Amino acid sequence: MAEDAKIPREIDWDPRASEVLENQRSAYDAMRGRCPVAHSDYFGWSLFKYADVVAVSADPATFRNGVSSIEEIVAAEHEGREVGIPLGLDPPVHTTYRAMLNPYFSTARMKAFEPTTRQIAIDLLQPFLAAGHGNAVEAYTDPYPVQSLCELIGWERNDWRQIKQWTTDSERGVVRRDKELLDRVEKEWNAYIVDVVRKRRAQPREDITSWMLEQEKEGRPLSDATLTGILRLLLEAGHGTTTASLGICLLNLAQDQELQQRLRSDPTAIMRAIEEILRVDGPLVAMRRRAAKDAEIGGRQICAGDQLWLMYIAADRDPDAFPNADKLDIDRKPNRQLVWGTGIHTCLGIGLAKLELRIALEEMLARTKNFYLEPGAQIRRFRFPGNGPRTLPLVIEAA
Repeated sequence: MAEDAKIPREIDWDPRASEVLENQRSAYDAMRGRCPVAHSDYFGWSLFKYADVVAVSADPATFRNGVSSIEEIVAAEHEGREVGIPLGLDPPVHTTYRAMLNPYFSTARMKAFEPTTRQIAIDLLQPFLAAGHGNAVEAYTDPYPVQSLCELIGWERNDWRQIKQWTTDSERGVVRRDKELLDRVEKEWNAYIVDVVRKRRAQPREDITSWMLEQEKEGRPLSDATLTGILRLLLEAGHGTTTASLGICLLNLAQDQELQQRLRSDPTAIMRAIEEILRVDGPLVAMRRRAAKDAEIGGRQICAGDQLWLMYIAADRDPDAFPNADKLDIDRKPNRQLVWGTGIHTCLGIGLAKLELRIALEEMLARTKNFYLEPGAQIRRFRFPGNGPRTLPLVIEAA
């Protein structure tokens, strides 16, 4: 396409601006109304409308997420580039790997895993509730999802702090474009994963790592680089959003005594409440795509090679998709929120995330009469690419 045929790319916004970082939801709501398809030199294109986010997610041929063939994966491995599998894949190879991994996150497997993850939640809650107050992030929302995921994947639960730090450093490196930090994290984390794979080859267990090694015996050869890419993505992507989600849910319930009591009286409404709370106050700020060919979105010309960010946190608060979008209504029907993603890249671990969040709230509500924010508490939130409370000081009345 000729350069003069494009709509001018004025810089509409900067995601690093202080007013954006200090109040992400408000800033993104404002951008959705002012310029729903925005551009910045740092970010590329950003889409804030629900319909645009869904349309792009439904068109992986035009808006790619990564590589699309085994040959591209092999080439990337030879070049030392890591491919996040399956999130960093496009059809047709995405279909192959997704089909391979889906059975491990089946409803039956999640049901079998429920007693294990529930016990982890109970073990973390007991000292927290006994104290009667404290930082819920430090005591509960930080350790629970990563410990639970470690148990499912087959990594040592006690290593959760180091894994959490690698995840945080990786996110920080991406935002800051700090190649030195990213290279260090990749080297350390990959060495850890390779060691786990070596141990499971010698002594298999009932976990995802051993299960994937079994795929080799069934004619699905997986290179060490591919195994590392899968396992790292599962852990990196599989706990951060759940951690933020749990913190957001507890924060909202601590501020809404009526809803808190309703869920104690009717635990069957907990899952509806989770999805509506996370629609209003989303844990996932954005996901990235790249245009494979020229396209037009909202009157803006997107060129092949352009980067796009799908702003889920704004799309889920779009009044054109959700009447009274900023109002929390757990009886909202329909509620086509994007908390778990949409399109072919809908969260692989959606069953695990729902299980962990439901159990975490079931146990918290069942074991308390009430919990609320400490008087005068200042809630600090994570900044892009995260959202949710960094600290959550609660006062707890145990049941």
